[in-house]
Amino acid sequence: MNTIIDFFISIIPYLLFIPLGYWLTRKKAIPKSWLTIPLIYVMMPVLVIHHFLEADPVKLAILPPISFAIACLMLLPAYWANKSFAKDYDPNLVKSVFSFFNVAFFGIPIVTALFGPQAITVLICIYIGTALYGDIFGYYLMARSKFSVKEAIGKVFQAPFIYAFSIALTLKLLDVELPGPVESVSDVFSIIVSAGGMYIIGSNVSDLHFKNIDWKFANKAMGLRLLAAVVFTAVFILAEFFILDLLDVDARKMLVLLPLFPVAANVTVFASFFGSEEENSGILVLLTLGVSLILVPLVAMWF
Repeated sequence: MNTIIDFFISIIPYLLFIPLGYWLTRKKAIPKSWLTIPLIYVMMPVLVIHHFLEADPVKLAILPPISFAIACLMLLPAYWANKSFAKDYDPNLVKSVFSFFNVAFFGIPIVTALFGPQAITVLICIYIGTALYGDIFGYYLMARSKFSVKEAIGKVFQAPFIYAFSIALTLKLLDVELPGPVESVSDVFSIIVSAGGMYIIGSNVSDLHFKNIDWKFANKAMGLRLLAAVVFTAVFILAEFFILDLLDVDARKMLVLLPLFPVAANVTVFASFFGSEEENSGILVLLTLGVSLILVPLVAMWF
């Protein structure tokens, strides 16, 4: 019971930014670009570089490839969904919804409550893999909702994560340590980005007509996404345990939580930035967030 209480104490302050984003956007008080541009071009790159340098090398070698592979494999159920019950939806949106997991900004307060602040380093290792997928392939897919193939590829090379990851990898190989003040800045940025992601979710559903929600599609998409992610993640956890056995118990528990995480706020950030599929991406993120708030504490009770 204490685990569940800690969970909600940690996540509720961020969730409050959803209705705030909804209300301020309805009032047309703040342009969304004022938030999306700093998030994508400044705060996220700083977080990537800082946490990459702090991550354990062994976990960096194992967890990012696993989470990257899971994100890629999620394209399979997304493809099937588009051929069956999601024929009327943008294929690029469906692929992003299935493959994007909110590991960093939903996960940080979650793992802090469940495992303590030291667990953030392990979570970031998982995040790196999902971010490599999301900010390259996922960025391309969202750009394709609005631009041609050539233009979308050009947009990928504008994604700041590519350069942030390259810088972080170079600094890691050179064993460079960032100055002390960077950690304090990173801590502040992580809070702002977590809150900002929730704010954008509320902003992107501000014009949504809830009576027009396709609940049949939403329920099928969320169910298939959860089932597929659980199966893929279980396969990788078992493979790592029987073949490598280098991860500790807490790292494996965090991987168990990965399929339960909601659709990443990146979907709404990118959709907002490109001005495409904003409403659809926002409602799917919001619905999966609600499901996650139920499933994560229930599973955590068994830890």
